[in-house]
Amino acid sequence: MKNLLLSILLIYNIVLCPALTFANAKTDSLLKALKQEIGKRVNYDARQEKQIEQLRRQLKSLPRNDREATYQATQRLFEVFRDYRHDSTFVYAQRLIELSKQSKNSARLAENRLRLGTTLIASGMFKETFDCLREISPTLLNAGSKKQYYILYSWAYSDLAKYNRDAFYSPDDLDKKYRYLDSAIKLTIPDTFERLILQAQQKPKKGFDPRVYYLSLMKRRLTTHEEAMVVTGLSRYRSGDEKIQLLAKAAIDDIHTSTYRAQAMLSLGTTLYEQGHLEEAFYFLQQASAQASRFGSRLNQNEVARILPVVAAKRVLLEQQQRERFRIYLVSVFVIAIITGLVCFIIFFQLKKVRRAEGIIKENNRVLEKINKQLWEESRIKEEYIGFFFSELSGFILKIDKLKNNLHRKIKTATPEEVLRIVDGIDVASERRQLFRTFDSVFLKLFPDFPDAFNALLREEDRVKPKKPGTLNSHLRIFALMRLGINSNEMIAAILEYTVSTVYTYRFRTRSKAIVPADEFEQRIMSIQLAPPTT
Repeated sequence: MKNLLLSILLIYNIVLCPALTFANAKTDSLLKALKQEIGKRVNYDARQEKQIEQLRRQLKSLPRNDREATYQATQRLFEVFRDYRHDSTFVYAQRLIELSKQSKNSARLAENRLRLGTTLIASGMFKETFDCLREISPTLLNAGSKKQYYILYSWAYSDLAKYNRDAFYSPDDLDKKYRYLDSAIKLTIPDTFERLILQAQQKPKKGFDPRVYYLSLMKRRLTTHEEAMVVTGLSRYRSGDEKIQLLAKAAIDDIHTSTYRAQAMLSLGTTLYEQGHLEEAFYFLQQASAQASRFGSRLNQNEVARILPVVAAKRVLLEQQQRERFRIYLVSVFVIAIITGLVCFIIFFQLKKVRRAEGIIKENNRVLEKINKQLWEESRIKEEYIGFFFSELSGFILKIDKLKNNLHRKIKTATPEEVLRIVDGIDVASERRQLFRTFDSVFLKLFPDFPDAFNALLREEDRVKPKKPGTLNSHLRIFALMRLGINSNEMIAAILEYTVSTVYTYRFRTRSKAIVPADEFEQRIMSIQLAPPTT
């Protein structure tokens, strides 16, 4: 049962819980770090808000007639809001235009229209951006502002192509993007961050490798915002875990600098979706949606609105498939558990029968062993005593034959008195004693421990001791014959020349003096072991 529960839990983890870890530990670690930084975003934004509040107080504290100081303070507020809030950026861009008009400074007016255009394109307002650009006269711009003018045109056409996704118009938009970009690059200073980051975005051509520029920039000391720009750009030329790592790093940098305009978070969510990590993709796309909404980027909002429902739908579909798969697995496990239980029950029942059979076999083997032992004892006793009686009978036959010949001879030649003397010389008692001595010798050869084992069943004062070692007395011979299997009182009396009552009395008194129960005494006598055969 314990193994079954573990199996179900394992299936649950495999089927219902989508994979949230990655093959690369660094990727998993960076995503966890990004989630932690998202939780601390409010702290970084509080720092940004504090700076904004200080700049606003400075602006309010300025005299109304100090137009230059007001212009500089307004410009600083525009810069601090540029990547943080679109609506506030738009407001300060309009104020800069108003201040430029009031001062009748055409160059500043053109620069501030560029700032307004940058604000509009960041929000995805393409028509307004192009209208703003058309109002700018390039002849009024210095080299630095003209560079920004070309960059803004390139940016606008790039986002327009991305937004339209049209096979007819997008190629023309991209072509314009690259022509304006080339013009901007010509106005940058060689080997600067600005030139290298723009060169990395040139039109793809043979022998051109954007990664060279990004990797070159990675070796430099960059600001947090610059690093975010570089790793985001480099991520376009990477795949798998490495791409996720770069985008996660860029997203962390954006959080640290309170940058809501960048789309590293959106790209990260899209990449995770493309690689099949639906749960992580859904989470980071939600963050990208919140980021785009807070900044006010219509383009990013549209991008998220396009992909987030697809991810959500696939996520729901996957969950349904996983639940269905889990139900199938659960039914399978249940069926397997039932089958396993039945098999175990059958095996248990069969094992029980086998054990019962083994018990019977063991008992039969024990009985057979006991019977074999008895047969072996009987066989050996018979062997010994058959040899003994044949030997004794042969001796008696020889004696009878000798006596016969002697009597035959004496009857013919001697007087009856001499014959009677020969007959009187026959000592029957001596012959019987010799018979008992031979019996004792053979018996003690078979059961050398019989006297000691017999006496062990009696109290000390009732024990029977033979007169000579290696012999038995009358008492012991009765039980010796019993050990040999002669249990009849009549037969024992006939062999030993006792009366039947004498044999009965011996047996009864001995049982009554035994230290074991009377009904067990003779069983103990029968269990006295036969001596092992000598090799």
